[in-house]
Amino acid sequence: MKSLSRLFGLLLLGLLTGLVLLSTTSCGTTRTGERSRPGAAEAIGGNENGGGSVTGAAAVAGSRLVVQLDAAGTPTFKLPPAQLTTALIRQLHDGTVIDRVLVRAAPSEAGQGRPVYYLIGMGLHNGSFRAIALPLTGSDDGTFYLTPAASRYVLTGTGCPSCYFDFENGRIVGTTCDDTSGGSTCDLDELSGNQVFAAQRTPIPNATKP
Repeated sequence: MKSLSRLFGLLLLGLLTGLVLLSTTSCGTTRTGERSRPGAAEAIGGNENGGGSVTGAAAVAGSRLVVQLDAAGTPTFKLPPAQLTTALIRQLHDGTVIDRVLVRAAPSEAGQGRPVYYLIGMGLHNGSFRAIALPLTGSDDGTFYLTPAASRYVLTGTGCPSCYFDFENGRIVGTTCDDTSGGSTCDLDELSGNQVFAAQRTPIPNATKP
């Protein structure tokens, strides 16, 4: 009798665990910690604000090849990270110091087609967390370019030690602060176009707060 009771208990525990897993994986919006979670090789391709699969991306003036996927889908930088860091600092043009650059996969659900790759730079601005993300344009040969049409997603933390980009269907839709005590916030500005690799550029103003 005791054995049957134990067996029933184990089956009930397994059923409850399965329900928890189903409720967790059905969430439409995925929070991704771009600063606190390592993994610069987490990338996928897609369509988003000039970051879709466009034939002839290399021919677009101001475009630059950023990563190449190998047969296993692992991305490799085609530009030195130091060059990308300098370019993103120049794009922000407000005193932000970028100390980490990576290509990151936007979370997506099965059956949604090709996901989206983002070029992301993270650092500090006046001691506060700062990040910029730009969607890449993918080609059928596994190359991904940053084009001037790609939008800029600029994340600014106020009193928040770590901020997160919130994704939905491969798109950045908001931000999350991991500690909102004391009124800490993470603000997101979506800005049109970029001049990251423009040879001669007039800085596009960022929506910074005074």
